[in-house]
Amino acid sequence: MSERLPPIMGAQRRARDVVADACLRWNLAHLVAPAALIVSELVANAAEHAHTFMTLEVAHRGSHLYLAVRDGTSTPPVQREPPPDMVVPGGRGLLLVETTATTWGWDLQSGGKIVWATLVLDS
Repeated sequence: MSERLPPIMGAQRRARDVVADACLRWNLAHLVAPAALIVSELVANAAEHAHTFMTLEVAHRGSHLYLAVRDGTSTPPVQREPPPDMVVPGGRGLLLVETTATTWGWDLQSGGKIVWATLVLDS
């Protein structure tokens, strides 16, 4: 399933709804929370850095849940060191994705890139 999203921070809520719906439809309720966290971060990064419309893809692929956000820029995602002062917002998105996902990465595509993550279906 896929959903086209505008480059605004409110797109995160729609992305979480799409992921929750897909997980519940596929009897993967145990993956709703981690999948929602991952897509929130991927969509927020795309909205903040790419400033283009994006497409969220959620798929059941073999033994994994596949989550991906395609945007219109070829600029690679950069995982930054989190700020030492935990009060400072930002800078933790891809760290959260890395610690939550089974795997994650990004691929260049014609007209942009896809940042993706997977979760193992069995808990």
